[in-house]
Amino acid sequence: MRQRGGALAALVAACGDDEERRRAARELAVRLLASDPDDLDTAQEIVRTLVDWADDLADHPHHPGVPRPDEADRLTRDHVKDVLRDHLTAPARDWLSGTKLSLDVCFFALRRVRGLDPQTREDVFYAYGRGTMALDLGNRAAAARELARLRELRELYGA
Repeated sequence: MRQRGGALAALVAACGDDEERRRAARELAVRLLASDPDDLDTAQEIVRTLVDWADDLADHPHHPGVPRPDEADRLTRDHVKDVLRDHLTAPARDWLSGTKLSLDVCFFALRRVRGLDPQTREDVFYAYGRGTMALDLGNRAAAARELARLRELRELYGA
C-alpha cells in the first residue's frame, strides 16, 4: 500500500494541473508513511483517493499503472513475511531460520549436480520456490514437505 500510494502521490504531486490537489497528494503521502502499519483501513482509504486522482492522469507517460498479478502477489508476500516475522516466538523464528538454511543447502547442492535432466532441475527449482514461499507465509507443513522432496532428490543424486 505504501509503495503504491507513494508512487501515485508522486505522480499527482508532480504532474497534476490542480495546485490544491498537488498539495493534498503530498500531504496524503506523508500521512500514509506516518500511519500505523496495522491500520489497513486508513492506508486503503488514502490509496483509493490517490488512485482516483491518478486516473485523471492515466495518459501521462509516467503513470505507474496497475501492478501485474504476479507483482501484486510478490508485494503481498513480502509484506506478510515482514509482518509475520515480527509476531513469531523465538523458537518459531529459529525453526524458520533452520528450515530456510536446510532448503538453501539442498537447493545449492542439487544445482551443482552435473548431468541433471531438465525435468528434475525444474522440480528442484519448483520445490525450493514452494518451500521458501511456504516459510514466508508461515505454513510449516508445506515447508517441511518441500524440504523432504529436496532431501529425497539430494539423496537420489548423491549431492
